[in-house]
Amino acid sequence: MDYIILSALIGCAILRLLITYDIACQWSHNLATRIEHYPDNMRIDLDHVEVQTAVPTFHIRAHGLSCQQAFSLAFLLYVARTAGEEVETGWAHMNLVSPSIQEMSPGHRHESLDDQWGGWNFQKTVTFSAYSWFSSFT
Repeated sequence: MDYIILSALIGCAILRLLITYDIACQWSHNLATRIEHYPDNMRIDLDHVEVQTAVPTFHIRAHGLSCQQAFSLAFLLYVARTAGEEVETGWAHMNLVSPSIQEMSPGHRHESLDDQWGGWNFQKTVTFSAYSWFSSFT
């Protein structure tokens, strides 16, 4: 997880970083120490970047009370009503595709999944106003 996040941030200039992760309460311990083991170009300067970690809304319910109080998105500033689960909401939709892609070559599988996710995102965009709070004002 450290490598994935640090790799994604190479070359980014940020002042504040919020990371939501199912087990952020455990993963965040000793993060500063673990960062020191990575090359200079992958390190986050924790003196200049505010890093906060939180457990996504769906997963926080399975954690203890002290964890819920410390890592819930509901208690953090600047996150509004973020659930932190957007990436996982489409998996049930994608599970229906799995039987048809099992026998595909890696390239064909990638293209098929890319098309499926593109269609999923397009459908969300098209129906967005029907589910948004401001649709009643337009």
